[in-house]
Amino acid sequence: MDLLKKENWWLWLLIEIFGQGIGIFILAALLKVYKKNAWYSKWYYWLIGVLCCFFPAVIMILVLSIQLTVECAKKLDVAGSEVYALPYVWIVGLIVPILGWIFLAVMNIYLTIFIIVAIYKGKAERFIHS
Repeated sequence: MDLLKKENWWLWLLIEIFGQGIGIFILAALLKVYKKNAWYSKWYYWLIGVLCCFFPAVIMILVLSIQLTVECAKKLDVAGSEVYALPYVWIVGLIVPILGWIFLAVMNIYLTIFIIVAIYKGKAERFIHS
């Protein structure tokens, strides 16, 4: 059973609903989004984050989740890539209180839903490697 097939879109929906955010990490691995020299592949960043009372590590996991969501959406050709792939949009969303935070939440929900829609349309099947 290959998870990237078009007929398995419902499984991704269930993973997103009940997986509590772990689905994007699985999808990123299947789409080969992880980069070897990225910030998240350096163990000492994670060690420093954990040694600082776990709060920075939680923020790092949140940033990694958002980054992987954006990278997966770009690979699956989700509409609006020129907007959500820019880091400035995410930074401004963090800086502006209330409205910016609501915008970030809506943007994250949009990306998550349309990643599942892209899988439903069969855009992930080209990444299946036998």
